[in-house]
Amino acid sequence: MADHGAPPIIPSDLLPYESYTEDPKWQGRFTIMWGAALAICILLAAPRAFRLRNLRQSVTGLLGLRVRGQYEAVPTQEDNDTKGAVTDRTAIETGNGLTTFGRVLDSMRLWSAPGVPLNVGQMVVVAGYAAFALICIVLKAPLMENPNRAGFLALAQLTPVFLFASKNSPLTSLLLGPGADYTKLNYIHRWSARFLFLGALVHGSLWINNHLIYDLPILTQQKEGSGVAALGCLCVIMLTSIAPVRRWCYSAFLLIHFLVFPAFFITICYHTIYATPWIFPPLAFYGADLLFRVFRWRVVVGNVEAKDGGMSLIHIPLATNGWRAGQHVQVRALIGGRAWEGHPLSVCCAAPDVSCLRAPDGGPIGMLLAARACGDWSRSLHTFGLTDGDLAAEKKAADLEAGEPQEGAVIAYEKRAGVEDDLSGPEAHFILEGPYGGPTLRAGDYERVLLFAGGSGVTFTLAVLDELVGCCVRLGRREGEKTRRVVWCWCVRSFGAINWFAPQLMQIATLAARPDSGLDLRICIFVTCLCDPDAVPDIPGCTVTEARPIVGTVLSRLLDPRPAPGADCCGITDLDESEASSASASTEDLPKGGKEDLEKGGRRVVVSGAGGVAVFAAGPGSLIREAGNAVASANLGRGRAAGGVAFCGEVFTV
Repeated sequence: MADHGAPPIIPSDLLPYESYTEDPKWQGRFTIMWGAALAICILLAAPRAFRLRNLRQSVTGLLGLRVRGQYEAVPTQEDNDTKGAVTDRTAIETGNGLTTFGRVLDSMRLWSAPGVPLNVGQMVVVAGYAAFALICIVLKAPLMENPNRAGFLALAQLTPVFLFASKNSPLTSLLLGPGADYTKLNYIHRWSARFLFLGALVHGSLWINNHLIYDLPILTQQKEGSGVAALGCLCVIMLTSIAPVRRWCYSAFLLIHFLVFPAFFITICYHTIYATPWIFPPLAFYGADLLFRVFRWRVVVGNVEAKDGGMSLIHIPLATNGWRAGQHVQVRALIGGRAWEGHPLSVCCAAPDVSCLRAPDGGPIGMLLAARACGDWSRSLHTFGLTDGDLAAEKKAADLEAGEPQEGAVIAYEKRAGVEDDLSGPEAHFILEGPYGGPTLRAGDYERVLLFAGGSGVTFTLAVLDELVGCCVRLGRREGEKTRRVVWCWCVRSFGAINWFAPQLMQIATLAARPDSGLDLRICIFVTCLCDPDAVPDIPGCTVTEARPIVGTVLSRLLDPRPAPGADCCGITDLDESEASSASASTEDLPKGGKEDLEKGGRRVVVSGAGGVAVFAAGPGSLIREAGNAVASANLGRGRAAGGVAFCGEVFTV
């Protein structure tokens, strides 16, 4: 047999593209890329995440709220004094060049432009993710002839989409530390979903274009028809996720989300057999999330107190522990046929073992939630508190007239003494799920703290203030809290809105004003509308001004180690001449080393000037961007001498 030699070798550029061999490799490369980036973030967050106190709080939060019939005794300041309180000291933080460089980088991360919902740090994350996805889609891929690569990469992005959408996952609950929950990382879920849609759109549109060019059937074929159906499901999800639509009808957005994504999974499995391995991780994340939600459900009884101006307070007296200040819970009210609606409400107080808030009988108040009447659900809750509250008051008055003279005498005495009922408002059953979220900082680790709230953001900062004052005063700084100066600011539209939380602010401010507290607490309320100045309550250390404050100005005055005599950190003079002269005299002769003794009302507050500053901001996105820019500017200037300025933002939006 004649030898015809070796067979001819076809040049690689003339070979057809082996999509089902090459494209799965790019799926793996993309997964390795974003997985490695996530692992680096986890390693960087490990020291903070696995600190003993943070780990204990995270594990407690995973178990949900504790609801019991009785409260345990909480040690008071006097008990701590008898047992031996922790030495009250202020540590002076000094940093080397590397620490300073790290603070500068962290400050650059906080910058944001007007109208842009992301700061620089978030934009870097999104840009990195976009680079990973786009490189894997277009590199060495003949998309016009064979756009399968884009479809394979769309499947590979299902895992990060569901990972960062899950409320209950080890990633957000333990690995990344406290506060790094789904609310802080939800922007990754949104942007990864957009790039998933981009990949699916490129894949589907180019294949449809090829079928039109070669006059091939589309909807009549099983593979093509199921692909069009899957792309249609993605289009529905994306269109209903646009911010205006989501805010206009949030309940419909959730319902469509939960109903359409199973349809997408079914159609994509009919479309290609290569989808099966990539839907199991998302289903696992989703199933685990549902399971943990069921474990963290609590059915409780609460009282709805309807305040003037459309604010409703929900008192849950039997909630004893399981949350941190600044966290929120998903609330379902079993009233008016709205049990299927769940709404996130911030907890307005710290846990009872720390909280400064007390009921008239001296016991803890449990959990306090607040809901502003701005939608159908919150309006129905406020209406329930008004109507049923009036009926309950009438029934109570009728019972007192019919009998129970001793109880009536006690209530009459309490009314004369200015003490309100322990739990005002009608009772209702609630389903609580959570807690979720929380601040990324611990206020007690910083010498000076600025809490800035806009509108409903007051619920977040009020809880942080409650915990901070409780740890410093009630618990005697047993965790080494070093906070000395606190400025709590609230921007609100009317003077009457101050009464929503006036009783809580009164208790916190009174406790902080004790001579042995070691705290200089200033409460600054800024009102943007002149309505009823006579409605302003008398709260210790509180000033009310009709103005729109600038966060940078307030922070700059807080960074000043020598505040002007008679003026607080917001530049508002609220001391009389004798107090101002006392404050001036106390700052004339400052000891060496930068320390300052600020004499106020017989109390001596020692501020080192280099113990760090923490800024907590809660409210609309514009306020968070302004506060982040102010912190970034401060860290590039006077903030370095103060030990650095840390920032925690809580955006109140849908």
